[in-house]
Amino acid sequence: MFATTTALLSTTYRGRDRGVAFGIWGAVAGAAAAAGPLAGGLLTQHLDWRWIFLVNLPVAVVAAVLTLRVIPESRTETGARVDLLGAGAFTVCASAVTYALIRAGDKGWTSASTLGLFGLGAVALAAFVVVEQRREAPMLDLALLRDPAFATLIVAALLLNAAAFAQLVFTSLWLQSARGLSPVMAGLTGSAPLSLVAFVVAGVGGRFLHRFPARLPIGGGLLLVGTGALLQTAVSAGSSWPALLAGELVTGLGVGMALPIMASTVLSAVPHERAGMAGGALNAFRQIGFALGIAVLGTVFASRLQQSVSSDGSFADPHGIAQALTGGQAHAVIAGAPTARRAAVEHAVRAAFAAGLDRVYLISGVVALVAGVLVLALVRPRRAAPVFVRDHAGLVRDTSSETATPA
Repeated sequence: MFATTTALLSTTYRGRDRGVAFGIWGAVAGAAAAAGPLAGGLLTQHLDWRWIFLVNLPVAVVAAVLTLRVIPESRTETGARVDLLGAGAFTVCASAVTYALIRAGDKGWTSASTLGLFGLGAVALAAFVVVEQRREAPMLDLALLRDPAFATLIVAALLLNAAAFAQLVFTSLWLQSARGLSPVMAGLTGSAPLSLVAFVVAGVGGRFLHRFPARLPIGGGLLLVGTGALLQTAVSAGSSWPALLAGELVTGLGVGMALPIMASTVLSAVPHERAGMAGGALNAFRQIGFALGIAVLGTVFASRLQQSVSSDGSFADPHGIAQALTGGQAHAVIAGAPTARRAAVEHAVRAAFAAGLDRVYLISGVVALVAGVLVLALVRPRRAAPVFVRDHAGLVRDTSSETATPA
């Protein structure tokens, strides 16, 4: 589904309408990623946790009906088969690396299981490269990665999702576990401002942002995402959700600027027949960025939280307490403390969460800033193909950069 949405937009709309279409697409994509915690809060608090899966059924039915009625038919002329070997190798690589990052937090970076999983990921990546080079119809034409603009945008998509959205998981954990907010309130305060701003900016900006060189809204948007994450490092032991508001608004502004232009730029950087492949690669890397971001930030968050708990000296089993806190059991840890020490334990728990979040937001901010600089430096507009004409003096010149159309 992700692979085809951008390609269908590219083939269905032209000119200014395409900019508007990608603006709406970016608005929905950015808003949906940030609104997930809010929707999850509503479902788990007022219905049942199983509804986080069941809600997909009516959504899928509506989407299928609308697709059959509204989307025009389009077919490839090559009749290419699905690249099962390439897809399998890539899936093994992504899964192994993600799981290795998760295991590293518990088992250590040099443990046999962590190193083994990283090794499996490396072997699967090598297999993927070999398979893609030998197939006539590969899942991903590796020649596309030779284009600096395309390669940079793919990496930027991964880093954007890792920086802007992965940290929402730990924000929600802090708001519910340490601050005692309900799932709905955690969604409203922890992600809704970002979601709303991203939706408005992408929807409105789709009409205008495509007029600028692509690197400006994409790179500028990533710099705003980084700035927003760094603003959230102001969270302390005594903070609550208002400390997040400024950072969420700035991050939402950056997401709304970058996402729709990123999608349309990736498609314009490849031949028309590769639009589906490019759109699939973009969205695959976005999803991988989200998964890897949660894994990396989760390991950092847990490690930082345990360091804070250990240095406080209030707990006999810092490792066990840290595991309980990362599992959302802050209330139980506080309630289990002796009455005379409960206030001190509560402060220690909130300080530990603040220390973990500080590192999560710091890493997210730096990652987004680096991605923004890369886009500004490496994504350049394509030069038009040379058009040679002979002038009145008999001299041949390239007129591709001239505003007048040669006769």
